Order: sequence, then C-alpha cells, then structure tokens
Amino acid sequence: MKKHGILPDVPLLVAVSGGKDSLALWEVLNELGYTTKGLHIDLGIDGFSQPSEEAVDRFASERNLTWTRYSLKEIFGYDLLEIKKRSRRKICSLCGLLKRQLLNRLTIKEGFQVLATGHNLDDEAGRLLGNLVRHRNEYLDKQSPLLPSTHPRLPAKFKPLYRVDAHEIRTYCKLKKIFPLEAKCPLSRGATSHIFKEALNFLETKMPGTKRQFLYSYLDRKKTPLDSLPFGTCKLCGEPTYDDLCSVCNLARHLEENSKKELDSGPA
Repeated sequence: MKKHGILPDVPLLVAVSGGKDSLALWEVLNELGYTTKGLHIDLGIDGFSQPSEEAVDRFASERNLTWTRYSLKEIFGYDLLEIKKRSRRKICSLCGLLKRQLLNRLTIKEGFQVLATGHNLDDEAGRLLGNLVRHRNEYLDKQSPLLPSTHPRLPAKFKPLYRVDAHEIRTYCKLKKIFPLEAKCPLSRGATSHIFKEALNFLETKMPGTKRQFLYSYLDRKKTPLDSLPFGTCKLCGEPTYDDLCSVCNLARHLEENSKKELDSGPA
C-alpha cells in the first residue's frame, strides 16, 4: 500500500460483490486503519444478486461498516439479462463494460478519489495472459496494481490483493470468520477468463510459482501506466471517452434502436 502512495489518510471506496476477494480486502483495509465505504451494484441476476447483497450486508453489519447499494436497472433502465436479450455482445463483456463505468461514476458521486477492488493474483495473471494472446495493447498498457486518475471524472483504481492468490484469500476468510457468497455467477459459464486461469493453474501444478513469475516479471518491466490519447467527453452523459459517445451510451442507443424494431415488427 505504502509503495503505491496509498496511505491510511486516503479514503477508499471498496467495490464489494459479496465474494471472498472483496470482503477480504475490506477486512484488511479496515484492520490497517483506512477510512472505507463499501459500494455494491445489484445486477439483477435471479438467484445470485440477492444472496450477494445479503453477504455484503451481513459482513458490514457484523463489523459496523458503512456501505451503499445501487441497482443497474434503476440507473440504466434494464437489468443484465434484459440488456443481453437486446445485444449481440457476450454477457460477460456487457457486464464488465457496465460495471466499469458505473464504478467510475459512482466513486466520484460518493465523494471518493480512489476505488479499491479485490482483483487477486489469479485474476491479474489470467487477464495478462488473455491480453497477450489477443494482442490487446490498449489493455496491457493499463494493467497495473495502481492506475492513477487521468480525468476529473475518473477515480484512481487500486488493486491491493494483486500479489495474493485465491487459495490464500480463502484461508484468510476462514481464519477471520468471513462468510462470502460461495456460488459462482450462473451467467459466467464458458467465459474465456476462466479458460486462461485454468491454463495458468495447469502450469502452476507443473512449475510452482509460474503465475507469480509471469505477472511480476511483466509488471517489473512495464512503465508507469499512461494514456497515449487525451480523453474527450461523451456528448450524452459527460463521462470520459475517446469517441463522441462512450461505450455505455453507444450500448444504450443500440438497445433503444432494437426496442423500436421489436415494436415495429410486432402484431398490428
């Protein structure tokens, strides 16, 4: 934390899903004396979103922590499955797109300048492998434990658990009597991110330490993340973007067009 200049006098908004990583992170930050507030986004996934919210509420109540909840449907007008029905994009891609912008927007709305997320070693190593395989240089440039703010409406993003693997976090949760939601998102079956993680897990069984060496060596050699292009402002919502419209407003326009087509093609 100190290495990246995130000292206890820096208030942190913590993205909390109800899973082990985000709850473990919240616990650690509070034990270290940080001022925190939890932020939970209800995606409207039947049989999953409600238990997720309950896990966050239970954890926060037991520790007298403050958190706030926002609903995707209340903000965007659709829940995740409704959006999927009207879009050709894969559901994990849609979810990631919407969560990224909502977390950015809500962090600033809540009065924080730094957003902390529970991404762990497995997440970051798997993401790195996927970005390398697909030659996604724009994402590789931004893969870092700390991304500084590059726009007044973009918070800095910090991933304190990037050196800690999933097994270590599970062990920590057991020791600290943290009871996260154990279920996986039912919509994530077949996600490519899982495949890259499985590939690294296989290598880890053959060559222990592979994941750490793979991620650390990349981070040690890369420069401080900087944006090569200046941000503009979305003409509709005012959020940072490289284009006239941000990705979320483009998605909203696409959904509206599809809804109109459905109405026009309906029964007379």
